[in-house]
Amino acid sequence: MNLSYQHANPSKGGGSYLLRFRDPPHERTACVLVDSGVDVDLDALLDDDEYLAAVLLTHAHLDHYASLADSLRDGAPVYAAEPTANVLEDVLTEGEKNYEIGATGSVADAIEPLSGWKTLVPDVEVAPVPAGHAPGAGGFVVQFHDGSWANHLLFTGDFTTRRVAGYPGLQTDLPVDIDALFVNVSTTDDFEEALSDSLFSIVERVQAGSSVLVTASALTAVHYAYLLGHLGERLDESVPVTLAGQAAKLYADFGYDVPNVEAVPVFDSPTDLLERGTVTFAGPEVPSEGSACRLFGAIEDDSSATLVQLTGGATDPVETAACTVYDFEVANHPPLAVIVELVDRLDPVHVVAGHGPRRALRNFRGRYDERFVWASDDDREQTLYADGRWSPPPWLSETAVQSIRAQDWKSNGGRFGELVAEADESLPEVVRAADPDLEAEGLDVDRFDGRFGARDESADLPVPDSSDSDPVTTDSPTPDSNAPDSPSPDALVSDTSDPDWPGVPEEAVNETETFRLEVLSRLDELEPEVSGRHFRARVVDGGDDVTMLRLMEDVDLEHGEEMAVVVADDEE
Repeated sequence: MNLSYQHANPSKGGGSYLLRFRDPPHERTACVLVDSGVDVDLDALLDDDEYLAAVLLTHAHLDHYASLADSLRDGAPVYAAEPTANVLEDVLTEGEKNYEIGATGSVADAIEPLSGWKTLVPDVEVAPVPAGHAPGAGGFVVQFHDGSWANHLLFTGDFTTRRVAGYPGLQTDLPVDIDALFVNVSTTDDFEEALSDSLFSIVERVQAGSSVLVTASALTAVHYAYLLGHLGERLDESVPVTLAGQAAKLYADFGYDVPNVEAVPVFDSPTDLLERGTVTFAGPEVPSEGSACRLFGAIEDDSSATLVQLTGGATDPVETAACTVYDFEVANHPPLAVIVELVDRLDPVHVVAGHGPRRALRNFRGRYDERFVWASDDDREQTLYADGRWSPPPWLSETAVQSIRAQDWKSNGGRFGELVAEADESLPEVVRAADPDLEAEGLDVDRFDGRFGARDESADLPVPDSSDSDPVTTDSPTPDSNAPDSPSPDALVSDTSDPDWPGVPEEAVNETETFRLEVLSRLDELEPEVSGRHFRARVVDGGDDVTMLRLMEDVDLEHGEEMAVVVADDEE
């Protein structure tokens, strides 16, 4: 068995690869295409004695499926991790409306969900592994046999090691030895910061009573809806989320059921989806067309509304409007340090770098002295494995090749593969976790807890008994002399030696806590004579000097109904 690879679209992103498995007993060469991005032309790549055995699709972003309809031939199936396969038909149908991606009907018939190992051709198997980056994305481990030995390739696709919308990231400790790593080297250093900043702005505007429209790609919208739904649950403060149009369809295809998230694939009236104190997601990334454009038209001139644009960096966002406007670049890739760690942990002899800017590819060319590094941006066919051994790049000197082989032998005892039994190695599955983990998603949860978290009653400082105080003439509450366990206000703000002291800075206590104690003490003296039902409500800024109360629970009230409002301690 001989193996070679070729970049299938080096001038248009370089994220697609054509593998050739040449087995001398067979007259025709089996080829496998990994992702079919922009400008992949198999008519030009395949010779007469070659055929397409399968297409492996890592995830449902346009730059990985744009030429898929034109690539299919020879009855080849399209394999994708099951979650991605479940959304592909809707993704392709929508893509056909908006992009020149060919007729996608034949692709839908060829899609086969993949979980566990699958034989592509004799002596070649494939299995998906989680890849992070986008909901349901998966990389692929390809196993090929040479006699009684098996060797392994790993295609990361676009990846992260952090979770995405409940789906796990790429693992760096796989149960099989990876001999050749095909790694996408697009990087983002500040994604987690941008994620937290954008979500913080959304939650802040929602809690201020604004109607918030978020424009994003469908997969990004699903990702954010998942985070907002579970974030509201964590904060004990719901953030009502509506997914409109394509995002709603994908949400249903993935089988999500997130608290406080509603999916509305089709809508008649944009205003019905843009209530104050809620957030609505629609595509595309900027409100220039589609559902996003319709919804933006309903809030563009509303000074109390908010537009948040989540872009991948390739589009120009709206910068000004009568409504409040934000834009955030949220390209979910790993920082360079994560790629370096992945290579170190997997310890392959071959590293094939692709799908990154030329600067990143150049950096990889000289990064490793102990590995064969392929970081070209051309479409030449390169041999990776021939005559029972891994082949070096042709431009390396014999001295460099021998040095790398010696270092690899020292680390791995040579590269003879693993004894072939059955392809039953238990690889991690592309399955959504049952419980959310916002920290694992890259969210700065402490920031949200500190700003929006539910009041922790156990952390409240004790309030002195002010029954003997005069609320009119007394400047501060007087502690009850018969209650020695009740600390005075001075003790509360100055005694930081107590081991139970909650750690509030003294300056903040002096400015806020004494005032709070005084206000609460005086309120205790008031006994308003009120009757009727009690409701929880939040004060919100309605804009233009308008202050509103947003009820925090379902109530049976009519528009225009009047009521008395009583300010009460939260403990009542």
